[in-house]
Amino acid sequence: MKTIHAAIVIALSSALVMCHKNEDAKAPKPLSVETTEAGVTLRVSTANCEIRVGDPLQVVLEVDRGADTSVTMPNFSKNLGNFEVRSSAPLPKNPTFPDRVAEQLTLVTFEDGEKMEVPPFEVVVRDGAGKESSLKSPPLAISVQSRLEGQFNPTVFRDIKGPVGVPLETQWAWIIGLCVLIAVMGVGAYRWWFHRPAELVIIEAPHERALRELNELAARELPNKGLVLDFYVLLSDAVRHYVEGRFGIHAPEQTTKEFLTAARHHPQIVEDHQRLLASFLRAADMVKYAAQRPGPSECDRGLDAARGFVRESAPTIGHDEFQPPSQATQETRS
Repeated sequence: MKTIHAAIVIALSSALVMCHKNEDAKAPKPLSVETTEAGVTLRVSTANCEIRVGDPLQVVLEVDRGADTSVTMPNFSKNLGNFEVRSSAPLPKNPTFPDRVAEQLTLVTFEDGEKMEVPPFEVVVRDGAGKESSLKSPPLAISVQSRLEGQFNPTVFRDIKGPVGVPLETQWAWIIGLCVLIAVMGVGAYRWWFHRPAELVIIEAPHERALRELNELAARELPNKGLVLDFYVLLSDAVRHYVEGRFGIHAPEQTTKEFLTAARHHPQIVEDHQRLLASFLRAADMVKYAAQRPGPSECDRGLDAARGFVRESAPTIGHDEFQPPSQATQETRS
């Protein structure tokens, strides 16, 4: 029984000793450096001067001054020696020291070393008389410990690993599957491209096109808008294009006189149609070139005359060389 009690006491004592050792090892070690000149003290301190690589280091700058003295704190750059500045912010006023100016920095380094120095800080002090002077602090020595175990030896490294074996069966399965997919897609694309259904293309006969253009011109009601000249230009163009498509006379490129002369010698344009066409074209020329401006009713009569000429001169089924208006041809896109 005494042996058991002795073992328990020894175990508890060992545990307490180990706890104390761990607490001592983890206890922070504060560090502070300062300099004083002309009644102004610049102090740089940290709560722990022993950190590990990548751990944040909190550094506090404090300036104790007189009530009539102003202080300009340094402008912190992104890097301070081997340390990177992550943030900086002024600390709130301390009621115990109302004239103290304080600012806290958060620094980080990724290099290790027993004495990694935070560079000196320099502040500008201006006294009540306006005289300026500078005050520079001593450097702050920080111990930065590596997170790696042991000492790094660049001559000791692991050898290059050999090639990783990939099962050949798996590769062939993917290759065959990809080839089959490409073949299926190719066959599908070929069948779609070369076996498309024929597209129905309706060929509009000259008289059908002319009547459609004349109906569209009537729907625009240009004479009622004061656009008489535009109306007659479009009207004569529609008739001239019809004559070119119906009888093969290049009407748009000829003057009215040349056009009528060609119409008189055309075997398919009868005399009545020649007189109707001549009367219509001369009336259109009077509007286009003689500045005549007929009223809307006269414009309607000119439109009806153009429709009548197209209808009367249009080919009938079984005559001339024209197909019926409803006939369509089929084209297959290549």
